[in-house]
Amino acid sequence: MDMELIQRPFGIYEKAIKPQEWEKMFADASSAGYQNYEISLDESDARLARLHWDDKQYEEVRRAARNQNIRILSACFSGHRRFPLGSSSRELEERGIRMMREGIDFCQNLGVRMLQVAGYDAFYEPRSHETAARYRENILRCLEWAEQAGVMLAIEPVEVNLVKVSDTLRLVKEADSPWLQIYPDVANMKSLGIDPVTELPQGRGHIANVHVRDSLPDYFYGVPLGAGNMDFIGVFKALDAMEYRGPLTIEMWNETEDNYLDIIRCARTFMMDKIRCARCSDRKS
Repeated sequence: MDMELIQRPFGIYEKAIKPQEWEKMFADASSAGYQNYEISLDESDARLARLHWDDKQYEEVRRAARNQNIRILSACFSGHRRFPLGSSSRELEERGIRMMREGIDFCQNLGVRMLQVAGYDAFYEPRSHETAARYRENILRCLEWAEQAGVMLAIEPVEVNLVKVSDTLRLVKEADSPWLQIYPDVANMKSLGIDPVTELPQGRGHIANVHVRDSLPDYFYGVPLGAGNMDFIGVFKALDAMEYRGPLTIEMWNETEDNYLDIIRCARTFMMDKIRCARCSDRKS
């Protein structure tokens, strides 16, 4: 198959866009060339309140997305930073489990196919073999609810616990379910000194989405595209070699930037140029 004919379905993370009415945010994403929008369920009270939307609120968002020809393909569930699945506090652990069920219901009600969950067992507290074991146990428990709802859980390797694609793959293979897969972030790995070009192929057949952004050592957020050390051409060549056809999501934080629209337009152009360079180099070789 001619890879040039394959159009990458590009998504944009919610925090790359200035907070406004839903229709305006979706219109901005569409006008910048994105097909998918990744909604945020972060640890703030305001975004966690989305887990308790009523039917009217769900319909408002669905209608706005339809009007702008945008798909809400995934939800980024970082609320487990505050309420981790592996917490040593029984109260926090139970809240995290309850939130996971609410997050699955949120995706089902909104029509979101994929709930991206983080690989950390604990975030603001000490980690141990016990916190890692609780995380594993609770992910497998929550997976049963996801299977019943038809919502995919996609684990993102992060700074602690599950830090590599290969680490995450062990849990995915243990679960042996199409509803538990991997959502790698190439910058997370690169910032930890893990080469995403060699690590991504470890997850072949189990990667549901990919976060793409730039990176610097031990610096996890907000590196401007082109200012870091990410080998984007190598990443896109690796994905093509894996015959990965799934979505790519650009993760950025531009909520306070007046020129956010220019930034996300340039980001898509930047990524498309890197993809073209990767494919041109493959043909020449």
